Amino acid sequence: MKCQVVLFVDSSMIGGIETHIVELFKLLKNNHVSCSVLFYKNHHNHEFYTLLDKESVEYSFIQGTLSSLINQFTQYDKHTVIHTHGYKAGILGRIACKIMGRRCISTYHAGEAGKGKMWFYNKLDVWLSILSTNFAVSRKIKKTIHNATLLENFIDMPKEVPPIETHSHIRVGFVGRLSYEKAPDIFFSLANNMKNNPNVSFHLFGDGPMKKDIPKISNLQYYGLAKRDDIWHNIDVLLICSREEGLPMTLLEAMSKNKLVISSPVGEIPSIINKTNGLLMNKGDEKECQQCIETLLTLHPESKKIMIQNAYSVLTQRFSGKQQFSILLDAYNAPN
Repeated sequence: MKCQVVLFVDSSMIGGIETHIVELFKLLKNNHVSCSVLFYKNHHNHEFYTLLDKESVEYSFIQGTLSSLINQFTQYDKHTVIHTHGYKAGILGRIACKIMGRRCISTYHAGEAGKGKMWFYNKLDVWLSILSTNFAVSRKIKKTIHNATLLENFIDMPKEVPPIETHSHIRVGFVGRLSYEKAPDIFFSLANNMKNNPNVSFHLFGDGPMKKDIPKISNLQYYGLAKRDDIWHNIDVLLICSREEGLPMTLLEAMSKNKLVISSPVGEIPSIINKTNGLLMNKGDEKECQQCIETLLTLHPESKKIMIQNAYSVLTQRFSGKQQFSILLDAYNAPN
């Protein structure tokens, strides 16, 4: 493959998009495709920059203006592919590519509509999808985007299968942005409701506007933005209680680490999690979350082991990147 791929993003934290970018870089690198990351602005997101450094990802910054973006694009040769991630990078990247007569590729990650200014920006991002070749991480998102192709998230599989550990005490984890669509409030209430159960503890990872609402409960521990390995060493079960999702990277990460999954039926998750490889809720409300945790507490260790093995098998077959790379390669090599 002759082209150079530039992953264009505006990033101020570590979330699903940032995790996806790291996994995309590894997938391209493993298949001998040259790739770098371009940031619209330096938000001093040092944790993410450190992660990129760890993976030897080349990255650079522009000044946070459309003119600086256009100037940067003029420095790329005709074989350079611009691949945007996130609403701001998508909007500006498409406009700059349109002005310069370049082809733009965009991946749509977010399943939520947002409110206020965020609603407007998300709508603008969708309206401008006519200017790009588009991928969507879920079928629901795909329906809203002009001429989009489904490109499910993927993950670099471990070189060795992680050990399966089951315990009588369950450490339940929330991993993600502390914002309404992710429903950390349900997680808070759940911890409070089960504070007298000695067999369960709750572990919260992430940052966001609802950080101020974290209750002080003895069985709830808050870690903030933590290293990925630190997250999975401290939980046994990933709880996804989101109100809206696409295809969360945390789900794939949990499966790759042989962690049990409980999830609300949002986004692409119902096509992945079922009673054989996890617990998929009908609603995902506080009461149902508690029922699922109580089910796991009574489940035989061998049944838990089989569930984890089934999840890992699904991950290997569907989300290891092989199918996704073939789709990406066709898009990257298409003529302008």
